[in-house]
Amino acid sequence: MSTGLQALPLGRIDSVRWRDSLRLRIALWSGLVGVLLVGLMIGGVAWYLRGQIDRDAHLDTMANALQAAEQLDATMRAVTVSTDGVSDLAANSGLDPAALTATLRSLVKATPGCAGGLLALEPTAPGGTPFARYVQVDGVDRDFVAEGYGYRSKPWYARTLDTSAGWWSEPYFSETAGNRWMVTYNKPLRPTGNRSRAGGMVSLDLPLSALTDHLQTLAHLPDWRVSLVAPGGTLALNPDVTVSRGLSLDRFIQQSGRHDLLPAAQAVHEQRHLQLVHIDALNGEKRFTVVEPVGDTGWSVLVAQSYSLIIARLNRMLMVLAATGLLLAGLCMLLMRRLAGRIGQPVQQLATSATRLAQANYETPVPHTARLDEVGLLARAFDRARGSIRTQLSEIEHLARNRQKLESELSIARDIQLAMLPAAPEVRIDGHRLQAHAQLEPAKAVGGDFYTFFVREGRALWFAIGDVSDKGVPAALFMARAMTVLEVATGLGGAPDRALRMAATRLIEGNDTCMFATVLCGVVDAGSGELALASAGHEAPVLLHADGRRELIEVPTAPPLGVEIADHYPVWRGRLQPGDALVAYTDGISEALNCDQQAFGNERMLVALPAAADARGLCEALVAAAHEFADGATQSDDITVLALRYDPTDRGDS
Repeated sequence: MSTGLQALPLGRIDSVRWRDSLRLRIALWSGLVGVLLVGLMIGGVAWYLRGQIDRDAHLDTMANALQAAEQLDATMRAVTVSTDGVSDLAANSGLDPAALTATLRSLVKATPGCAGGLLALEPTAPGGTPFARYVQVDGVDRDFVAEGYGYRSKPWYARTLDTSAGWWSEPYFSETAGNRWMVTYNKPLRPTGNRSRAGGMVSLDLPLSALTDHLQTLAHLPDWRVSLVAPGGTLALNPDVTVSRGLSLDRFIQQSGRHDLLPAAQAVHEQRHLQLVHIDALNGEKRFTVVEPVGDTGWSVLVAQSYSLIIARLNRMLMVLAATGLLLAGLCMLLMRRLAGRIGQPVQQLATSATRLAQANYETPVPHTARLDEVGLLARAFDRARGSIRTQLSEIEHLARNRQKLESELSIARDIQLAMLPAAPEVRIDGHRLQAHAQLEPAKAVGGDFYTFFVREGRALWFAIGDVSDKGVPAALFMARAMTVLEVATGLGGAPDRALRMAATRLIEGNDTCMFATVLCGVVDAGSGELALASAGHEAPVLLHADGRRELIEVPTAPPLGVEIADHYPVWRGRLQPGDALVAYTDGISEALNCDQQAFGNERMLVALPAAADARGLCEALVAAAHEFADGATQSDDITVLALRYDPTDRGDS
């Protein structure tokens, strides 16, 4: 017997007191380690959550401020656009006051939230009679000249005539508008290119509530504070003062002692965005305030969130985390006490081996593989797993390298393919402008759709749009070949049928894969609007008339390119009138599927095209409508849209 065994009291060799048992020690140590880990975890999570919640709160405040500013800007932009339109019409059209008043009345009714509008015209000749009519949304008009209302002596009238641009008034109380607080957008009547004194003004009135209602939901959230500042600094909305007091932001800061808001006031004066962490000078509360200008209106929104709400959320999460961690640590200690007596050294060694495997150490051999009991069986299983993992890791590494190489090559191929597509041209000649644009979205890394433009002799715009029969790399290669052939064919001039026949002849050569492409080819004379189209199995394009009518052009078609060479490619001829637009597309648009396997279809496509949009707007609107209809469904085919818009040259264009 060894010396260590001889030193033990009699009876201690074959038995172990409970307080000396490995089971108790493992349980105690596991419990202590568990408590320590829980403490470290709580500390680490507290540090992480503090930063995360703080960032989320900041992002939430900034997002709400930006959303509120955008909503206000949209509301006010509707008013400014309407006012600017009447101002331009009155200053440049030569319409009589009655017609201008009727136009103003229509805009007042069409502008959301508008309460009324004023049209004032100065006499065109010395000694003439001025004209001033106020149109209300309820249909009751006021003739300021007949009533003897001295509007010409008002500061707002003089200011409007002296300015070159529109301006928003400060909030004011109006008994005429139903005892409501109002704001007004004023615009002088100044002919284009004329810098002399304006010949009158146009203004639209908007209830202040039309602006502040956008902020009420946010303003009533716990620990949130929202303010709206007018261009002149007046507090139109504030949780501490009402608009009836007529306080400016600077005056409010001075009277209330809120010097912590001075940077925010400076940002309002400079009409710039600001994020400010500050301490409320009155109650010592920490806040995060965002200043967001409302477009170019001169108004500003201030949104602030209290840190007390952020800290409360953090504390609640930490309490739940601490309670859960301590409970799990206690359960773990009880379980380990019961299991520790059954676990011996071989199992511990196997656990060590398993830990090495978990740490990606697959070189150290697993012990006890020669044993014939369950420990040996487990050891051999670990050893086989070790060898299998090493083999699989080697295979995975090889596959990963190949996949990375393939993805890199596909990415380069996509960039090359997109770089092949030409820039959309714009042709101006004989007082007309022919604007072109195209948009392509492959369903895979590379695709088979394509388009091309070619301007010939400075006035003839050739274009083509096509869809290859396959997708992926084979389609991309055939697409590149088709584009090259079509560019050469269209560059020779003539008519689209000649270009398609020449392209068909070249593409059928060596086409052992029997791939093909549907193509719509056309040419437009930018001076006259004359249009010629030829189709090789492609979808019918859409013609948008200037009056808003939409129609599918049933272009006679021939077989797709690459299948056979047709004897004749029929040519459809027509003329684009000023304001007309032509939209061509691939079946990735018309056959776009939603989650219910329903196709987008031609009817939805026609409705989705905005009549007044430019070429880019037509493409973007149609692609966006197809994606919205798909509602998250996987894009099954390449999407390509090509648009031409034919307009007269604008007056200001050179």
